[in-house]
Amino acid sequence: MSSNEQTNISVSDKALITDLDQQIRSYVQEYGTRKDSELLDQAISDIRHYHENQKRKSGQPFIIHPLRVASYICRAGLDAPTVVASLLHDIIEDTSIIHDDIHERYGSWYADIVTGLTKIKKPESPKNLSADNLDATYQRMLKTMVQDVRALFIKLFDRLDNMRDMDAMPRDKQRRISLETLNIYVPLAERLGLTQICQEHTELCFKLLYPKRYQKTLLEIDELKKDRISTIKAMQESLQNNLEKQNLAFHNVEPLYVHPASRILESGPIDHILEGFRIVVKKSLDCFQALGIIHTNYSVIPLKIRDYISNPLWNGYEGIQTELRIEGEQTLIEIVSEEMLTKNQYGIMAHWSGSPTELADYYRIYLSQLDQMSGDKDVRMLDVMSYVQSDQVQVYSPKGDMLVFPQGATVLDFAYGIHSELGNHCIGALVNPSSVDTTKKRVPRERQLFTGEALQIITDPGVHPKEEWLKQVKTAKSRSQIKRAVEQQKVINARNSGRVLLERKLREKGEELSVEKWIKSSPVKSALKAEKLSANKFFQEIGLQKRPLQPFLRKYKLLHFESTGRLKEMISPEFWGNIFGGDKNVFLIDDVQNPLIKLASCCFPIPGDKISGFIHDDKEIEIHLTDCPNKINNIKLAQSKIIPIDVSWKISKKISRSHIIHLHVIDGTGILFQVTKIIKDAGVAIIYSESAEKNKNDADIRIKLESVTWPVFHKIIEKLRPLKFVKQIWEEPSQEA
Repeated sequence: MSSNEQTNISVSDKALITDLDQQIRSYVQEYGTRKDSELLDQAISDIRHYHENQKRKSGQPFIIHPLRVASYICRAGLDAPTVVASLLHDIIEDTSIIHDDIHERYGSWYADIVTGLTKIKKPESPKNLSADNLDATYQRMLKTMVQDVRALFIKLFDRLDNMRDMDAMPRDKQRRISLETLNIYVPLAERLGLTQICQEHTELCFKLLYPKRYQKTLLEIDELKKDRISTIKAMQESLQNNLEKQNLAFHNVEPLYVHPASRILESGPIDHILEGFRIVVKKSLDCFQALGIIHTNYSVIPLKIRDYISNPLWNGYEGIQTELRIEGEQTLIEIVSEEMLTKNQYGIMAHWSGSPTELADYYRIYLSQLDQMSGDKDVRMLDVMSYVQSDQVQVYSPKGDMLVFPQGATVLDFAYGIHSELGNHCIGALVNPSSVDTTKKRVPRERQLFTGEALQIITDPGVHPKEEWLKQVKTAKSRSQIKRAVEQQKVINARNSGRVLLERKLREKGEELSVEKWIKSSPVKSALKAEKLSANKFFQEIGLQKRPLQPFLRKYKLLHFESTGRLKEMISPEFWGNIFGGDKNVFLIDDVQNPLIKLASCCFPIPGDKISGFIHDDKEIEIHLTDCPNKINNIKLAQSKIIPIDVSWKISKKISRSHIIHLHVIDGTGILFQVTKIIKDAGVAIIYSESAEKNKNDADIRIKLESVTWPVFHKIIEKLRPLKFVKQIWEEPSQEA
């Protein structure tokens, strides 16, 4: 630091810099290696030099900020390399130093950590981050933080120091940074068990976002404390005396007061300030002894004992909680050992010992899932925010491996969480499959997950992702995988459709060559080369109607054309099906909710029925029962506008989902009973049923069934159709695929 700058620094700031410098050096000398101490000397020298003329908005020398962040790292008991990296965390962003300089002076680990914590900025607008830049910045930070969680520790302490020093910032920046902290860093800290950091971040955010309300809340709490202090002390002394009588070695009994931030958004006056008491004992076993003592001496509130020692919470919290009546008041009591208290306050930091594999399962899995999100270019920061803010559920694979998902995640999310191919063919799962009787354990893929259950995914190779699946998942990873698979399937479908169109054209013109041989012939290869097309790309463009077939063939004189009147190319290639069977002329229906398919409203066919198809000039395939009388009438009415097409069902018989049956019936006594009896006799449960008069003589009945396969559903419909009172029967469109 130059002599000019030294003279511009206040005496108090000089003293603070010296004190922080000594704290950090002492810590690294005690807990680090000689190499760590050498790197520390270099880091302090570098930040003194490169931040020399920089000041914070508060007027303090900038160097105080990295020194303070490093001192927080020391107090948290983290390793010496993290201390050194924390000193350098702003050096790329705020000075002329670049990644390569850090790499050369300190090594690759330090360079990657510091670069990962640096904002991405466009050269033309260095002070403003676009939405894309913001996403890129967070993705890079997130990637760095989950690959080495020490980067996250640095970022959280960096943000904490910035929040403590926010008073000098403009009001709009205070608000923006506070909201960002609440939306990202607070929930991230909470998920990783960093309770103390989480609480202070929250308090500082609310203090800046709602300054008047925050001060008012503080005053109300202080007033209540004055009124209640004697009662609280009496309760505290009562607990201490009873523990001392039994000679239990304990550290202390402390009152737990409400946090101002927790009261700010609540309406009405504050009616209490005491959350409970925390008893801190020496060892884990002492927790249970303390529980026995207080339960012996006070009235216990039934069903309020929670043992988080045997079953820690998802974020690693351990302890025992119970509720008692002390001095006539119902009070929460938390009992923890000294080690548990440290773990509860510092979470993943307390668990960290240098390797992700040594972390508790929850932290390791949570970081792994964040890592997957950070590596997915389709995942935006809003997706990450949604993930870190949501409550969590813990579920298990059949082998006992734990996976963590946001609240509301489904079986399909679980499948994609294990492997994309498992998700792509998922039809459901067996819950707790080790149970002997699994008949009632099968659930559909859209069913939500619940903490503690084990799942075994059920797949069907014939099932593929559809856009409707996006409504059945919660996680960004699942949505990204589904979108990717759907796009890939569209390409495959387009190629198949293009191939079929070409095959029909070759047949129509009497060509004896197969598509495979035709596409490899010299004239065709030359034409494709001229158009810079591969065979697959050619089929795809025909299928998507980006390249009309007839003009292409005419341009390169690949077929001799005659006037054929109504060409079949007028029909969208999508109508020739997504996947064709052995007979290429048969359109296979694999989804009754395909928007290109219209199930005729005169006969309402369902999978399993014998059917016929007709392509209208509006390029829609209408499906009728083979014996539907209206089918013939339609053809006669519009002979020139309808093309018959052979159709067949290709819907997996293994897929189960719930169905809603809608019946239009002649109203009468006992009709609902007759209908529901047929369903129950088929061994199918009814989720709900309802009926309503349509007019004097008719009524509508709606019945939702439990998940069943298509063959079972078809048998039920076949038994209901012949009933004399049934005018029409159909299945209502479902959200399920």
